[in-house]
Amino acid sequence: MHYLSRITLLVALLIGENAFAQEAYQANWQSLEKHKEVPEWMRDAKFGIYCHWGVYAVPAYNNEHYIQHMHNDSPDHSKLGTYKRHLALYGPLEKFDYHDFIPMFKGEKFDSEEWADLFVKGGARFAGPVAEHHDGFAMWDSDLTPFNAKDMGPKRDVVGELEKSIRKRGMKFFTSLHHELNYTNVKMKPGWAGSDPKYAKLYGSTMKKEEWEQMWMDKCNELIDKYHPDVIYHDAWLEQVPTQNIQKYLAHYFNEADKRKQDVIVTYKGEDLPAGVGMEDHENSNPDKIIEKPWLCDYSIGTGLSYSWGYTDGMEIRPAKEIIHTLVEVVSKNGQMLLNLSPRADGTFPEEQKEVVYKVGRWMWSFGESLYETRPFSVFGETTAAKQQVFYTQKGKTIYAIFLQWPEAGVAVSLKELNAKSLLGKVKAVNLLGLKNLVKCESQLSGAGLKLTVPAKTRVPSDIAYVFKIETE
Repeated sequence: MHYLSRITLLVALLIGENAFAQEAYQANWQSLEKHKEVPEWMRDAKFGIYCHWGVYAVPAYNNEHYIQHMHNDSPDHSKLGTYKRHLALYGPLEKFDYHDFIPMFKGEKFDSEEWADLFVKGGARFAGPVAEHHDGFAMWDSDLTPFNAKDMGPKRDVVGELEKSIRKRGMKFFTSLHHELNYTNVKMKPGWAGSDPKYAKLYGSTMKKEEWEQMWMDKCNELIDKYHPDVIYHDAWLEQVPTQNIQKYLAHYFNEADKRKQDVIVTYKGEDLPAGVGMEDHENSNPDKIIEKPWLCDYSIGTGLSYSWGYTDGMEIRPAKEIIHTLVEVVSKNGQMLLNLSPRADGTFPEEQKEVVYKVGRWMWSFGESLYETRPFSVFGETTAAKQQVFYTQKGKTIYAIFLQWPEAGVAVSLKELNAKSLLGKVKAVNLLGLKNLVKCESQLSGAGLKLTVPAKTRVPSDIAYVFKIETE
């Protein structure tokens, strides 16, 4: 060996690491906070769609936490009905446990191309599946657990197929991980079928804690190495996992993305991660002000008393108008929305869910310029004297005023927050966005606000929300 080569090798051995391949991120918060939490592509995208699809779609009752509720036989438990119903339909837990639903989870009609087309039709700019829920069943081709969708159930690499179909259509690829609750999810009793050691990697709680903690981190890394998601969403309860394991996984995620020149995002809730590391998620909620750091709102199509993120028989769903109204408000406050859909066990979407997505998409493809690529205005909105809710977004010198109620043709509306001071210049034109043509509106700007009037007999352009494009100098 050449003399200099020996010296180089010796130095590297003494340092204890490869001095020539120092990675950008180390497994500590100070280093991880150097990563940009929310890249510009997400701020431009604004709207994404994901799906809760897993074994829980087979019993299709109560919600996606069926595995937990079916095991809770406590008399004071509010979900006791799930336990009683399970016994009546499937028999005692000594004979039929959650793992017995897996062969029934066939996904025989799952088509990643159809799913991706639906996401595009809905106006989504990023999309993907729940990669693993609290139930411990991985929806990808995993080498870490036999309880995965490639080896059991559908016998398909659901995450892998969707990754290809979604990227092919120009969308960013999203996955979510909820498995941090897996270890404490089910209090397994001796004698129940799931207490058999061969099911330990599914139920989690029967594993040794250290082994489960390692598997949690390994699953995160496997998802990164196989599918390179642009976004990894985490549900709450990350305190169940050692901080060091979280830091190692995030360092791996950010370093792999750095090598691929990929701008990635990790989401979190509450105080699960330091604010400088990821993108905060507000589940089904909307702050009452503009939040300086871009944030996420994940929002379920399911609603009502039987509120669920996964498919359940007879589930109630939100109308398209409610979804668009929430999206408009989210974007006006510097947020982005992630809409959840709930496919059936066979891999199909109920027609009523598809109809909602089509209606959302029709609005987004027609009026989405008021949301996509925008940034917050100085205020998020106002309520007019006529009690109309108006939200604002901005793109360069263009302001969008989005009315949730029709302002009525021929009647002047005053927008106090859009005044000579806040607009910093003159108004060049005000147009109502229509399905076919722009409608020029009369406008008058003063210190008291912008007064605009829609021409009489103007056709109502939408049944959801109404967008005024205000171009300034």
